[in-house]
Amino acid sequence: MVLGAKVFAVNSNDSLGLAGDHLDLYATLDLFKRSESPEAFEKALNDKSNEINNLDLNNDGEVDYIKVIDKGEGGSHAFVLQDAVNENESQDVAVIEVEKSGNEEAHIQIVGDEDLYGKDYIVEPGDEKPAVAATPVPPPSPEVHTAVFVNVWPWRPVRFIYGPHYHPWISPWGWRHYPVYWKPWHPVVWRVYYKRAYRYHYPYYHRTVVYRINNVHKVYYAHRTTSATYHEHRTSYNRTVNKSADRSQPAGKKHGGKNKKIHRK
Repeated sequence: MVLGAKVFAVNSNDSLGLAGDHLDLYATLDLFKRSESPEAFEKALNDKSNEINNLDLNNDGEVDYIKVIDKGEGGSHAFVLQDAVNENESQDVAVIEVEKSGNEEAHIQIVGDEDLYGKDYIVEPGDEKPAVAATPVPPPSPEVHTAVFVNVWPWRPVRFIYGPHYHPWISPWGWRHYPVYWKPWHPVVWRVYYKRAYRYHYPYYHRTVVYRINNVHKVYYAHRTTSATYHEHRTSYNRTVNKSADRSQPAGKKHGGKNKKIHRK
């Protein structure tokens, strides 16, 4: 069955009412799985054609660039997804935590920042099969699992970061200083975005409330970055975006949003 032809009723109860509604962590984790490296993952995350990044934290009418920073220690990695809200402030969006637990064995979780997703919003793999099924099944809601670890050593980026030539990836990009390929676009409303993202949900990825890579998370959390500007307005973010967006316009069309000034290397 063609995905676009499948009838899918959006359940408004699945909305968090926060900015996290506009970066689906199920889809984000799957994108990481399919990337060659952390650098390739950052590029794919900011590629409009992948339809995963829909964040606009500074509410200027255009999707923000999300950079990736490895803040891990030793054999553990914490890939922080970070959004430059303005010239002086950045906001952590989520963190992908990876830990090698044995010979050719590793585990992974993605944790949403509490300012964007609320407390303990954790997504992890639930199956070794490809995440996008031929006939997608709407995820149960709510659905919180306590399944055992899935070994993600076969994932290409996992093997890359534990390879002999890996150096911790720290994105060189920042506020108004973006790569040449980056061209921001207008975000879509949550209902449109959710229909695109739900195919990555149950059963291949699922939520849990258990921090299975607890030591990595503690190291990351000690260095967590937040934006006072975003925090001040976070409870009204999702409502503002959904009301201001024109539902009749497809993704990529601009309708009056302030353009970001882009400096390219």
